[in-house]
Amino acid sequence: MPFFVAVVAAYVLGGLVNLILYRLPRERRLLGRPHCTRCGQALSWEALPLVGYALQRGRCRHCGRCISSVFPLVEFLLLVVFLFLAGRLGLSALAGLYAFFALVLLLTLFLDWQHHYIYYAVLLPGLVVALLGSWLHPNLNVLNSLAAMVIALLFFVLLLLLGNLLFHGEALGLGDVWLAGLIGAMLGFPGGLWALGLGMALAGVVGALLLLFKKSAPRDYMAYGSYLCMGALLYLCLWAP
Repeated sequence: MPFFVAVVAAYVLGGLVNLILYRLPRERRLLGRPHCTRCGQALSWEALPLVGYALQRGRCRHCGRCISSVFPLVEFLLLVVFLFLAGRLGLSALAGLYAFFALVLLLTLFLDWQHHYIYYAVLLPGLVVALLGSWLHPNLNVLNSLAAMVIALLFFVLLLLLGNLLFHGEALGLGDVWLAGLIGAMLGFPGGLWALGLGMALAGVVGALLLLFKKSAPRDYMAYGSYLCMGALLYLCLWAP
């Protein structure tokens, strides 16, 4: 039963996440019938998460042009995260809370990856729910979440200042700082710090590999917030109590 609910929830919410992901950076109305991003035609069954993309072989049935593979990727990752949460936590209020965190993290991950911007309109609801939801957590409380948030904020402000000093430019953005604070509030102490450490390690390994194979230069943009979100999602799926 928990897995069935997870599949249904991911199926329903996957399309909504993609609508926000596409429309928020373009300042369009967030809700409403989906349209092809190529020709603008209204979509019906072909907008169904994963299934529509597979049946259409990744192309719009109106114009025949390719649909971005980001859309099914988001839907697939959301399904995987929900299944992990259902397997670990079953049908519980805590699983629902973590599922909301996963939505916020996935949105932020892909917004930063694609558009190099972290939206406070996504972070703020996540922060409110994180602080209020800490009452539902068996091992957290508001003070714990606030403490983790403040520690994460201070640490990333220090990284921001050091980066500006060493590289004479922005190594991190303020969005990354506030995202770190949100992850701290979501997962508390010490969980939030473990999640951030995991995200930083992922960013370090990938960045080193890109430099090693000359796929990027030292001053190229890196979607650091996306890696922080990856670390938090991994921690949610595998270790968050």
